[in-house]
Amino acid sequence: MTSDAEFILTNTDRLITVTIRCVISFGAADGLNDFLLADKKDQHQDWRETVWCFQRDGLLMAALRATILLDPHERVLSFAGINRRLGRPEVRAALLQALEDRHGPDDIPPSRAELIDEFHETFKEIDQDSYKRLRQFRNRGIAHLTPEQMLKSVTIGELRALIAIISRLAETLQHLCQVQSAFRSDMLD
Repeated sequence: MTSDAEFILTNTDRLITVTIRCVISFGAADGLNDFLLADKKDQHQDWRETVWCFQRDGLLMAALRATILLDPHERVLSFAGINRRLGRPEVRAALLQALEDRHGPDDIPPSRAELIDEFHETFKEIDQDSYKRLRQFRNRGIAHLTPEQMLKSVTIGELRALIAIISRLAETLQHLCQVQSAFRSDMLD
C-alpha cells in the first residue's frame, strides 16, 4: 500500500471529527440567529448581547474550520489533500486494495470506485471564489490581525453552501473508508 493510501485511511476520522465540529458550530450560530431574529420584543435586553456574541463566535469557528478542511496546501490534512491523492491512479488502486483487504469484497452499491468518483465530483462543486473570500476572511479577520483592511468576505449563504459540500465530502469518505464516526450530511439541515 502506498503511504498516501495509508494517509487517507489513517486520517479520515480526524477529518470527519473536524467536519462534525464545523457543522455543529454553524448550526448553533444559525439557530441562535433565528432565535434572535424571531424574538423582537426584547430588543434591548442585556442577554441579547451575550447571545449575539455566541452567534458570532459560532460563525467564526465554522468559517475557520471550513477553511482548514478545504486548505489546498500540500503539507496539511484537508479534503483538498484527499482529493489530490485520490486523483492519482496508484493511490486510488492502493486504497481500493487496502479497503478490500480490510473489509472484504466490494459487494454493496455504490462501489468503492464509485464513491471515489463521487468524492471528486462533489469536490468540483466548491465555488473557488467563495473559498478565496473565506480564506481571506480567515487570514485577515479571524486567525491574524493584519494592518491590511479586509476587503473581501463570504456571505452566510456561501458559508452554508461550502459547509454543505464539506459535509457531503465527509459522508462519502466515511462510507468509502468504512469508519464508524457518527456523522450524516443531513446534520446541517
